[in-house]
Amino acid sequence: MMFFSIAAGGMALLLFVAAAQRPRPSLFVAAILWGAYAVWEYYIATGVLCDKDCNIRVDLVFMFPVLAIATYHARRAYVQPSRALMITGMFLGAVGIALLALGLWAFGFNVWAVVAGIGALALALYAIKLKFAKKPPDAGID
Repeated sequence: MMFFSIAAGGMALLLFVAAAQRPRPSLFVAAILWGAYAVWEYYIATGVLCDKDCNIRVDLVFMFPVLAIATYHARRAYVQPSRALMITGMFLGAVGIALLALGLWAFGFNVWAVVAGIGALALALYAIKLKFAKKPPDAGID
C-alpha cells in the first residue's frame, strides 16, 4: 500500500513542476489533489485511518474519478489553455477544497472547516461569474 502513496506523491511533484513552468489553475488543483491523495494513502498504509486488514476501499470510488478528471484537465490546460478549462479547473478546485472542509470537520477542526467551506464557495461563485461574464470585444484593428 505504501507504493500507492509514493506513486501519488510522484504524480503531485510532477504536476507541481508543470505548474511552475506554466502557471495554470488546473495544474495547481490537480497537484494539490494528488498531494492530498498521497497523504490519504500514507495514512491508510500506516493504519491511522484504517486497520491493516481493510480490504474494501469504497473511498477510492469517489477519489479516482476526481483525480482522473483533474489530471485530464491539467494536461489539457498545460498543452492548450482555454477559458472553459480554466473555469473547470476552478470548479475542481472548489470540489477539492470542499472535500478538505469535510475532512477537517470530521476530525473536529470546525473553525478551519468553515474557513475552507467559505473558500470553496467563493471559488465556485467566482467560476460561475466567469462562466456567465461577457467576453470583452477584440481590441485588434481591422
